[in-house]
Amino acid sequence: MDISTKDLRDHILKMASLVEASLSAALNLDKTLEDVLELERKVNEFHMMIDDACFKYIALKGPAAKDLRTVLAVMKINAELERIGDQSLKIKRQHLSLGREILQLKNMALETNIMVKNALDSFVRSNIKLATDVIEYDQEINALNRDIVKNHVGQIKNNEIGFDEGYTIIKISKNLERIGDHAKNIAEDVIFLESGSDIRHNPEFKTGKKD
Repeated sequence: MDISTKDLRDHILKMASLVEASLSAALNLDKTLEDVLELERKVNEFHMMIDDACFKYIALKGPAAKDLRTVLAVMKINAELERIGDQSLKIKRQHLSLGREILQLKNMALETNIMVKNALDSFVRSNIKLATDVIEYDQEINALNRDIVKNHVGQIKNNEIGFDEGYTIIKISKNLERIGDHAKNIAEDVIFLESGSDIRHNPEFKTGKKD
């Protein structure tokens, strides 16, 4: 079966929709652990299938320039999406042990969801400016995480909440922060794909201007 870069991009977008659903379900008490586990199973299937398709494309096509960058970016985004799925499952398990909604976590999750969506939109739209905005917004997610940790460490010390509950909230916050990191990595992959510049070693490129 012939494989094109369009096929690879389409596979990633289908996987992304599953990951976004898993992330949305993670703090939703109306969604069960089984719901998220089923999404995780499908995400893992896509993860293996996409890697296999990328290896076959490289072996059969011997791509260069933009096509090669597309395959490499797809492989890297594939790995980031799989990790977001893993984090979503961890969050679901932790949140179920709380059994109630925490407003700070809900707000952080909404912001993280937007960050992931924008990172994926930058891939769909080949939009370097949007990708750059995602990278910059990671600092906001980090700040939200610091606020939650500080707030709940204080509540634990003051015996306002139990240690187990406070620690669980902190772990969920940290997992959300890691999802933000994965979204940032996807945005960096998009910039690499569209420009050929690896901004991990070229931070001034984060202005969003192409060479």
